[in-house]
Amino acid sequence: MSAPTAGIRDRERCDTLVLAALAAAHSDGYEVLARLRDGTRRGRRPSTQQVFSTLHRLHRNRLVARGTRDPRRYHLTATGSRVLISRTTAADDFARELHALQEIAP
Repeated sequence: MSAPTAGIRDRERCDTLVLAALAAAHSDGYEVLARLRDGTRRGRRPSTQQVFSTLHRLHRNRLVARGTRDPRRYHLTATGSRVLISRTTAADDFARELHALQEIAP
């Protein structure tokens, strides 16, 4: 069964997934889509339109930069890397809190 492709409603979650997909290598939008398809087997994935609009927004906000030889390819900036680390840490902390709450539930 494939993951739903209706997109993700939470912009920050979509941004974080795209940043994480770019952390491994310089990629164009279609490579980001493939990485998300392969890496997020369960749950919702951003749609094609969401990925490309997210890349443009992240570029405008200086979290990713375009390649000098091929402007279709993007890579994380130092700021983008710090934002990704911060968001990943926050998500891990939130998940730990949820699991702790489930352990004390009656």
